[in-house]
Amino acid sequence: MHAAKNYMRFVYSLVCYIAGVASLTYLIFFVNDLFLAKTVNSLVETRSWTEAVPMNLLALALFGLQHSIMARRSYKKWITRFIHPSMERSTYVLSTALVIAVMCYLWVPSGEVIWQFDSEVTVFAIRGFAFIGWTLLFIASFMLNHFELFGLSQTFNPMIGKTQPEAHFKTPGIYKIIRHPIQTGVLIGMWSVPLSTTSHFMFASGMTLYIAVGLYFEEIDLIRDFGTAYLDYMKRVKRLIPFVH
Repeated sequence: MHAAKNYMRFVYSLVCYIAGVASLTYLIFFVNDLFLAKTVNSLVETRSWTEAVPMNLLALALFGLQHSIMARRSYKKWITRFIHPSMERSTYVLSTALVIAVMCYLWVPSGEVIWQFDSEVTVFAIRGFAFIGWTLLFIASFMLNHFELFGLSQTFNPMIGKTQPEAHFKTPGIYKIIRHPIQTGVLIGMWSVPLSTTSHFMFASGMTLYIAVGLYFEEIDLIRDFGTAYLDYMKRVKRLIPFVH
């Protein structure tokens, strides 16, 4: 019975992982105007800004609230009263996937063009820079523990009879240069677009604001977890951009 429960928890985590990767891929396509019928810059809507802005603010608020609430220790303590602790991270990943889907569905593309580059060389260069950003996100996740970040390790290890290793402070690879390369990758990917409307600018600005606020609270948690080791790390290594606080 115990083995069966471990197996079912892993299956649940696997489903959450697939949903998480799929939603992140969709978000990349959405914000970079790739392959989708509706993207952040579609300009297919006729609704006015008085209608679009409240809806778009609601979409951004849903994303920010879900991330902010579910990342807090008090929430994690509460949710693990109802689900096994090994499933907590996977539940966060699944919730994020659902919120991304809702956010993109609710988003109303509208407004004027802010910047646009038509040169093929320039467009290719900008697209390439965006690719570097999103690639940085994935590489940085693997430098830590990709499958733990997405909740798989927490259920896979018990299934094969291994204990989940304790969290240790480590700074592999690019983490020696910037403290939050995942978020740096997101910012590069979101802002590196050859065409930006006011709709895209609002989306990217809202996500940038969330990242700034989210990192503030995340680092409070990291200081609480790792104490002087993390404080020393903050003094030595910049947050998002090398050589820039």
